[in-house]
Amino acid sequence: MSGAEHPEYILGHAANELDRLIRQAAFFGDLTAHTLKLAGLTPGMRVLDVGCGAGDVSFLAASIVGQRGAIVGVDQNADAVALAQSRVKATGLTNVAFEVGDITRLAYVSEFDAVIGRLVLLYLGDPVAGVKSFRRYLKPGGLIYFQEFCVPGVMSEPVVRTYQQARHYIEESFARGKITLYTGMHLTRIYREAGLPAPSLLGMSRVESGPDSPAYEYMAQTVRSLLPLIEKTGVATAADVQVDTLAARMREETVALNATLHLPELIAGWTRVPA
Repeated sequence: MSGAEHPEYILGHAANELDRLIRQAAFFGDLTAHTLKLAGLTPGMRVLDVGCGAGDVSFLAASIVGQRGAIVGVDQNADAVALAQSRVKATGLTNVAFEVGDITRLAYVSEFDAVIGRLVLLYLGDPVAGVKSFRRYLKPGGLIYFQEFCVPGVMSEPVVRTYQQARHYIEESFARGKITLYTGMHLTRIYREAGLPAPSLLGMSRVESGPDSPAYEYMAQTVRSLLPLIEKTGVATAADVQVDTLAARMREETVALNATLHLPELIAGWTRVPA
C-alpha cells in the first residue's frame, strides 16, 4: 500500500502489534477457514493473499490448496513480511512465499485463481479502486474473497462495562482516524461498484464467556496497539485506559456477572470475475 492512497495503518507496526495479529489470527482462524472453503478455495489453486501481515491467512489457505497449490502473500510492512518468511521457513512449506509491495500496484496479470484477504479493505482509502486492482491479478472466473468486521447487535449480556469501554476506545479511535472499521456491511456495494457480480455473504462471530476465554486479551491487545492514537485524538488518556490491567478487569467483571460477550462479526463476501 502507498501512503498517498491509503490511510496510515493506525494500529502501528511495532513488535507487540505483530504479536497481536498472530493472536487475532488464532482467535478468528476457524471462521476464516470455514468461509474460504465455502467460497470455493480448493486443492491445486494458486492464491494471492493481499495485506498478508504475519502470514496467518496465507497458512490457512495453504492448508486448503495443498502441495499442488501455491500461495503468495504480499504486505507493505517489511517487518511483517520478514516475520512471515521466518515462520514459513520454520514450517518447511515450499508452496508459500511472501513479498513486500503495494497490494494495489503489483505486476501480476491474470496469474491467480483467487485473491483473498482478511481485515484489509477497511485500510484502503478507496476500497472500490482496490478491488478493481485485485481483479487484474485474477484469471477469468477467478475468486475474490474478503472478510471484514461488522458490529454485532448485542455486545454483552448482562452489560460488562469494561468490555463496552474497550469497544468505545477502539471504535472512536478508528472513527477519528477516518477509517470505516465495520466494512463488512459494505462488501456488496464495493464489489458491485468494482464491476463484479454481487457476492455471497456469511456473517460469523466469536461469542465468549468464562475465565479462560481469549477475548479479554484480544480486546486489551487491540486497545494497547491503538493507545498512541487514543491519546493523540483525545479519546482517552493512558491513565483512563489502564491498559496493563484491562484484560484482567474485563475477565473479572465478565466472570462475576456470568456474562456473555459478543465480539464484532466477521462478514465474508466472495464472488468471481466474469469468465
